[in-house]
Amino acid sequence: MEQGYEAPKYKVIIDYIKEQITNGIWPVGSRLPSQRGLAKQFGVNRSTIVTALDELAADGLVEGKLGMGTVVINNTWTLMRSAPPVNWNEQVGLGTHQASMSTVQTINLAESNENLIQLSKGELSKNLFPLEEMRAVLTKVGQELEPFGYEDPKGNPQLREAIAKYLNQKGIMVHASSILVVSGALQALHLISIGLLESESTVFLESPSYLYSLSTFQSAGMKLHGIPMDKEGIILR
Repeated sequence: MEQGYEAPKYKVIIDYIKEQITNGIWPVGSRLPSQRGLAKQFGVNRSTIVTALDELAADGLVEGKLGMGTVVINNTWTLMRSAPPVNWNEQVGLGTHQASMSTVQTINLAESNENLIQLSKGELSKNLFPLEEMRAVLTKVGQELEPFGYEDPKGNPQLREAIAKYLNQKGIMVHASSILVVSGALQALHLISIGLLESESTVFLESPSYLYSLSTFQSAGMKLHGIPMDKEGIILR
């Protein structure tokens, strides 16, 4: 390439879109930004965007669909295949797990915004997190590491003993053998929904409730009923 040569704008746009598709940012089945949005992003006329999209369509990467705009139909790996690629967006729709409500999806998108306080996750503010203490604990634990492997299916026995002791002090009499350690609240709710509840059971939830519990129970065929709350907790009627 000659020094000082600058690729035409539409070529730059083509390379950008191909990179997004190759890296999986825009997978097969996803919709590209609007022509107006792309034109504004690159500071060009819409005719330049149309030229770029026409080239990509000719390569078999994208396709204009009525009512949907321009959609990715292939990627650089599957162009070598004779069989049509899997549209993973459609496959997700065929699964048993229902998509989150639009409000929940909006909240999920905002979770990476560091300017917002994430009350939904119940995390400590960064300036409150005990970093020094955690470093000391991790250093001590690191010196006592043993070969990794599967532990007891119910969870670490020592941890379960400690949990049982704590609960007993609170007046909840339980033996360590009756305790199951889970990876988090979501796994516990999933186990409850598929292992303890009958299909189409009614689940009573605080309103508002834990975000991720909603789709978990709905996907298991449960009916949800919100219970209003005040400063004392749920309002029993």
